[in-house]
Amino acid sequence: KPEIQAKAEMLLVTGYQRELTYRHNDGSFSAFGESDESGSLWLTAFVLKSFAQAKDLTFIDEAVLSEAASWITGRQKADGSFESVGFVCHSDMMGGVQGKDTLTAYVAVALMEAGYASEAAKAIDYLEGRLDSIEDPYSLALVTYALELGDSDRAGDAMEALMAKAIEDENGLHWGGAGVKPFKEEPAGEARDLGNESMLPDMLPNLDIEATGYGALALIEAGDRINAAQAAKWLAGRRNSQGGFGTTQDTVVALQALIEYAGMGAKDANLTVTVKAGALNETLKITPQNFDVTQVLEVPAGVEVELKAVGKGEAVVQGVRRYNLPAAEEAKSVFDIKVDYDTQEVQVNDRIDVDVSVTFDPPEPLKAGMTVLDVSVPTGFAAVEETLERLLAQPNIKRYETAGRKVILYIEDMEPGDTVSFSFEAVALYPVRGKGAVSSVYAYYVPEWRGETISAALDVK
Repeated sequence: KPEIQAKAEMLLVTGYQRELTYRHNDGSFSAFGESDESGSLWLTAFVLKSFAQAKDLTFIDEAVLSEAASWITGRQKADGSFESVGFVCHSDMMGGVQGKDTLTAYVAVALMEAGYASEAAKAIDYLEGRLDSIEDPYSLALVTYALELGDSDRAGDAMEALMAKAIEDENGLHWGGAGVKPFKEEPAGEARDLGNESMLPDMLPNLDIEATGYGALALIEAGDRINAAQAAKWLAGRRNSQGGFGTTQDTVVALQALIEYAGMGAKDANLTVTVKAGALNETLKITPQNFDVTQVLEVPAGVEVELKAVGKGEAVVQGVRRYNLPAAEEAKSVFDIKVDYDTQEVQVNDRIDVDVSVTFDPPEPLKAGMTVLDVSVPTGFAAVEETLERLLAQPNIKRYETAGRKVILYIEDMEPGDTVSFSFEAVALYPVRGKGAVSSVYAYYVPEWRGETISAALDVK
């Protein structure tokens, strides 16, 4: 629809411009831009890959791409490998990209997908030499995809090894089988990072989705449509009710695989699908012209749904059932936040100190990753910019933004038991009888870890 296309185009433009605010002068990118000591290798590769994919849809400055690629290749080791450089605000963003081999494969893929195949050649040589020692399915899937993209002489060997580790069942073809694992025991007093080896138990299956996504991409690149179809079938069955998956990274990889497969299978799609459910009797057509459009039907509750497809090609059907549950008992806040003012008597043009304190108390000894603090400024006041700027001198406060009467701050990794305290000034703009305002804090990649407080009301005379 034209309005959806217009919205998508607007989001592409604003997203691109916003992403450039995280760019360093040397062409690299990092979680907090110039506030970080250096660019992040993984994030720069991720941005390069994403910008290259967007080139046909919106304006992307070629200089931004070439400078990012140049910065990446400038960090390459003599043997063609890459090692981690820079800070990543939450290691789960990287999915299973842990260790030299997987990081090298990831960076090589990003370079090749962005059109810098010659710059990736040394990395492909390195991966060819490492192939026989790679055992885990995730790394093997990513390395196989990199070797297929690079037209490596060892791509066939990699594919043979990958297929030997495939799991095939009635749901399709997939890799991983990590399942849910218990937390590893850690020495007392040491916090775990949320990386591959110590991920939250319910996060590990997402690595299977990523591994299968890379496996599917490798099969598509190799032209193996039969096995690619089985991998795509397994991925489609793991989508949530919104069409996505569990984390940023597995969603990115799985959607790329499903899109690539859809393009492969679209040429001969010619299906008529009949849906019967109670009084509902609808017929849907799927053709090469509309194969990539989601067709949605609402069916009556409590009746059997009968689906019949005739014709040629493949289509995915997904059933979403929504229902209410009694509210769960409110969990203990993981963050304790306090917002206070240094006075209650205020007149127009007076300045007040806004004192903020946040303590991190997680249920397990885990780092918080990137933490977002949303501090409400009292009604009738505005934050004083120079006092916000001074907050960046604190080592754990990496960035701030203002949005209306809110000051949004981004805090680097907090350890269990850590407290971050700071103050900024706000100036009274006009007389007002104020009300208490809500301030909140949450872990960006685990948003259910949060805390809230309501500050006192202030009257300006």
